[in-house]
Amino acid sequence: MMNKELREKIIASTVMLVVGALVFLVLSKFVAEQSNKTEVEVKPQETPSLYPDYDVIKGKNASKNLTRLNLTIDCPENGCINDRPASIDFDGIIKTYRVKGKLSRAYLYIEALVDYTRPLTSWDGIYFTINYWGGHLVVDNNVLPVPPNEISRYLYNLQSISFYETLEHKLNKTFIYANTSLFSLFTDGNVLTTRVAVSSDRPGRVLREVSIYYECFESSDCSIDPVKP
Repeated sequence: MMNKELREKIIASTVMLVVGALVFLVLSKFVAEQSNKTEVEVKPQETPSLYPDYDVIKGKNASKNLTRLNLTIDCPENGCINDRPASIDFDGIIKTYRVKGKLSRAYLYIEALVDYTRPLTSWDGIYFTINYWGGHLVVDNNVLPVPPNEISRYLYNLQSISFYETLEHKLNKTFIYANTSLFSLFTDGNVLTTRVAVSSDRPGRVLREVSIYYECFESSDCSIDPVKP
């Protein structure tokens, strides 16, 4: 028979093994829980958008406070196309509107093509005026970033637009009217006549979309309404 001393040693060893196993299980569970918490804590945050202003008007979560004024509303689905040779006469879109109320901000957004299907080149441009104030828009100054696309897309803050008076000035990069505020024309009761065209010597000039996106001051009523001829 097993003597008393040996039996006590075996029991003690067994108890120690059981306790050790329980401690190991508890520690393993604790480490696993801490590891999961760490993984949650180090989850990378979403990076800010590279196109915040574009996202406001065209993004998946576009602002519901912005109203779109579509200057190309009468154009076909593929845009207004001018396939005549260039002339000295204005051959773009002319619209007249009346402002009501007070605006807090406004954007100018343009989609355009030349040669029917191609983006604009350095030889082409966009001509835009409000009440004859404006000209050939500068596309490398004050243009807000937009996602890349197969067509030319331009987004401007109407508070700060730069333009050339003529196409020749654009090609020579001279006589720039910098950081001009066309937004200041959007006052209550003011009548605005807009003119917009693709400036190019080639046919196939397309205005796919020209829109003004605007927002009213909080708790105020504003609108930009067409004026019938």
